[in-house]
Amino acid sequence: MEPAKLLALLLLLLPSLVSAHHKRILGGKECNEAEHPWLVLLYESKKPFCSGILLDRNWVVTAAHCYVSGEIEIRLGLHNRNMPRGDEQMRVSAATLCYPDTASTTQNSCADFTADIMMIKLNSPVKYSKHIGPLLLPTGSVFVGTKCRVMGWGTTTTSEVTFPIVPQCANINILENRVCAVAYPSWRMTNDMLCAGDQKGCKDTCQGDSGGPLICGGQLQGIISMGKSPGPGVYTNVNSYFNWILEFI
Repeated sequence: MEPAKLLALLLLLLPSLVSAHHKRILGGKECNEAEHPWLVLLYESKKPFCSGILLDRNWVVTAAHCYVSGEIEIRLGLHNRNMPRGDEQMRVSAATLCYPDTASTTQNSCADFTADIMMIKLNSPVKYSKHIGPLLLPTGSVFVGTKCRVMGWGTTTTSEVTFPIVPQCANINILENRVCAVAYPSWRMTNDMLCAGDQKGCKDTCQGDSGGPLICGGQLQGIISMGKSPGPGVYTNVNSYFNWILEFI
């Protein structure tokens, strides 16, 4: 079976894996209110289910396994979901595209994705503000040992009741891909993936909220993809898809 199809099958069959509706950042703390202007929360049928990252006024990037066939609501500028600050914005998806789709694609490949990365086109441009702004794309590869920041709204169940009111953040390190290969022998780690966490038992984070950012040196290096407690997390290597992303933004 092809690695991508195996990944999709695992995400469907193993509830302990990080998927669009499962797991949270473990050991994380509430993010600083001013540190995540690019972090967005995705809703389906009025329920949050994934995180995403604002890249410019018209595009958000997230994980391909967050794909849903219906309309996605994108909420920007959120911190405390129960206490709006007044400058939050909401958009809906005008298009969803997964690698290697192009801007002219009419039938996306997201239902059978080959890489865990998805671009969401917004129905209208967002207005940048103190709490809404884009995250920088990587200028190069990230190296093993680099300290990074992971963030998102995670959940331990599919119920919105257990969804954190505020986004969670944690500091983790880039690990060698073989660490994830050993932790998950059924998965094929490639250079298009990153392995990150705490080798001493996943102290900071074992899983993260799907589609959220792995930020290293102020740049988007990874997108939270999958993992299984108490192992490290697997992230989509954004640098591998840099040129593809530039086709849209």
